[in-house]
Amino acid sequence: MGKAVLTMHMSLDGIVTNEDQWFTMSDEMLEEYLDYYNGIERIVVGGNTYSQLAEYWQNAEQSSSSAIERSIAKKINDIPKIVISRAARELVWRNSEQVTVKDQESFVLEMQKLKNTVGTISVESGLRMWQFFIQYGLYDDLWIFVHPVIASQGEKLFDSPIQTSPLELTSSKTFSNGVISLYYQRREH
Repeated sequence: MGKAVLTMHMSLDGIVTNEDQWFTMSDEMLEEYLDYYNGIERIVVGGNTYSQLAEYWQNAEQSSSSAIERSIAKKINDIPKIVISRAARELVWRNSEQVTVKDQESFVLEMQKLKNTVGTISVESGLRMWQFFIQYGLYDDLWIFVHPVIASQGEKLFDSPIQTSPLELTSSKTFSNGVISLYYQRREH
């Protein structure tokens, strides 16, 4: 059975949206991502953020000024991607396929099926996708980059009621730009 890793960036006050207003990246952080993507077999993205991610990473492979970001972009573009959506979408990102879900029950069944057939899955976006994985206990690991900023505005990951889920911190790292990487594994009750 595979595992699902939720990976995200968050402000110090727990905001995970409006990243363009508070997000900071460094080559040091990109190196962590490059190592991470070497072990990823599938990427899962939500239909609402698919087009933004597709446009960014397809362009970054050629046009990024950072050599390491170009390497990550190539890796991400090459990894098979699953786009979760309730409606048909035009898929323009190479190695993308759509999984259409009608409701939360079909979402859970599709994700369990994916975890039973694939190794490590990176759940990249978006907020509702992460919340569903948490709510239904579909995730195994949680990799959060906490940025040293109080964003004040935006949506929080843990804003909706969820069941208690004990975690074990397996690694942490502080980057020179003040961002802290926290990697947790979910523990069973």
